[in-house]
Amino acid sequence: MQNSQGYILTIKDMFAVSGGAICGADATIAIMDGEREIDSLTFSGKVGPGGQGARLTYNGKPGLTAKVTSGPGSITMASVLN
Repeated sequence: MQNSQGYILTIKDMFAVSGGAICGADATIAIMDGEREIDSLTFSGKVGPGGQGARLTYNGKPGLTAKVTSGPGSITMASVLN
């Protein structure tokens, strides 16, 4: 049984518009184990619009998911082979 799983989190479209200009924003991402939040990550900056997004790695148990809990943007969480 595998105890640890690597993930790639990809954050897209995390930005705000102020006075007609695109600027940075804050977003909070919840790492979920089923319905239970087990970790929270906060990001500040500008990602997008468009493009491939910002990527970072995360290690945890198999089967985790991620969701945006506050702020703009979207998140995907993909498993990678360890």
